[in-house]
Amino acid sequence: MIIDDTLLMKYMRGLCTDKEIDEISRWLEESDENRKAFRDAHFIFESILMTADPKILASPVIRKDRMRTGRVWKYTAAVMAAAAVLAITVFITGHYSFKAMSEEMLVVEVPAGKMMTFTLGDGTEISLNSGSRLVYPPVFYGRTRHVEIDGEARFNVAHNQEHPFVVNTFAADITVLGTEFNVHADREGNIFSTSLLEGKVQVSDASGSGKDYILTPDQTIILKEGDFIIENRLDSQALYWPEGLINIADTDFLSLMSRLETAFGVEIVVERSDIPEIDCTSGEIRVSEGLDNALRVLQHVAEFEYVKSPSAKKVYIR
Repeated sequence: MIIDDTLLMKYMRGLCTDKEIDEISRWLEESDENRKAFRDAHFIFESILMTADPKILASPVIRKDRMRTGRVWKYTAAVMAAAAVLAITVFITGHYSFKAMSEEMLVVEVPAGKMMTFTLGDGTEISLNSGSRLVYPPVFYGRTRHVEIDGEARFNVAHNQEHPFVVNTFAADITVLGTEFNVHADREGNIFSTSLLEGKVQVSDASGSGKDYILTPDQTIILKEGDFIIENRLDSQALYWPEGLINIADTDFLSLMSRLETAFGVEIVVERSDIPEIDCTSGEIRVSEGLDNALRVLQHVAEFEYVKSPSAKKVYIR
């Protein structure tokens, strides 16, 4: 006996014979792959029940006072059962098409000096900072909505309690139901932080330690020397960059150089042993005004000189 989707759907509708039930039971015991196929089919069946018209899927009840018209009822029941099978077949085809589409990942990479904002199919709004890379499916399929980010992004997640939204990064996975938050995850620089503006998120260590952290609004979690630390403040840069700005207060010189590298697509080499100190309590740099303007602004609050390579792809801080 062949165990296929049609037979599994028949089983879930309670229409299998004892022999078919025994065959399915033996088939389930044969391998994990078979058990996974059964779970996938069951998920599809649940989706059908939630979305199909109950009038199509429900069989009519034949009452004793209607026995004289039994033939008509039996014919109607047969027609509706056939319609149910057709509906299930259509849904299976659709779901498997969605599953295939969900496995064809799309990649968005933002050029240096640019930003990008767009909306996913579920209504989630994402703003991507310069140099960021987002991997996402054309459609979401299954229990959770997964995307992957390398760089910096602002998420405004569409609420869907039944299908949590998960942002995968090199350091941690951020799980939300519906909220607004900022993620900065730079694998190459080993930088990770998440700032929560609204709602609630769970941050799970991606190393397999099993550690989870819950953030509430106006909190930031950062990765520092291999440990996650929660701070009761927002990362100031998370508030500035969506406006095309870089905050130069409350940050150190090397962190600012890293921001400039990402924003302008250059490599900045600090050729001095003493790191300049920034003497500034407020101020910002507008990215659209270019790298030279940014460095000249910084020279007003920190003592350093700089030289650009002939190709302008490298900047040397002296």
